[in-house]
Amino acid sequence: MIEESSLNNIRNYKLDRQDEYRAILILIWSLIVFIITALGLFDWLSDMVSSLLLKYLGYTNKWSKSFGPEWFLGLNRDVSALGGFPLLFIFLTIIIIYYNLRRESKRLWRLLFIIVGGGILMLIAKTISAHEIPYDPIEIVTNSISQFPSGHAMMGTIFYIALAVTISRRQHSRKTKKLTLISGIVIILLIGISRILPGNHSVADVFAGWALGLVWLSFCWILERRIKNNLDKKNSF
Repeated sequence: MIEESSLNNIRNYKLDRQDEYRAILILIWSLIVFIITALGLFDWLSDMVSSLLLKYLGYTNKWSKSFGPEWFLGLNRDVSALGGFPLLFIFLTIIIIYYNLRRESKRLWRLLFIIVGGGILMLIAKTISAHEIPYDPIEIVTNSISQFPSGHAMMGTIFYIALAVTISRRQHSRKTKKLTLISGIVIILLIGISRILPGNHSVADVFAGWALGLVWLSFCWILERRIKNNLDKKNSF
């Protein structure tokens, strides 16, 4: 029994190390993508996509710079709302009530740290890239002070991936775990695409939002594992 327990501990340790290496790899690559977009090295791709959208969809009207007819704008607006503040706030409120009813404060605080911390990081990134900082600090939160990075893409990535991972940890079937994670990925892809197609954001803005969201998620995952491992070591003595 002791040998079997030791083997399981070694196996779990190796799996944790592999997962941590993957998280570090995702963090590094995502950070590289974000830096590349910040330096403007993806601007050529943004210009090419904008030219294609203008060619095949045209402007909504002669006064507008958005692409596609009104129904097309409405469709993309509805999809992108999944990454907007009102819906995310409603979903987060429901999650807070749910975890409070279940008395699972640790899970709740972990999720709140990831989402709220990601929101603060987004505001910092937008403030740094803004051409003009508003006099009223409240406008930094309520208004879009910069297109870069896409807030919808970034917050959608943080919220739905964090939620998908949290849900998948309570599931036992590998198929349902994969479905949950894939569903989260599909949602954030749709949010990003819905910001590009009507011309609300460039490809570079959305790539930067996705990348910075993944940087923050990877950092949070690594931090969580380090804290857990330290606590396990203390409890073992």
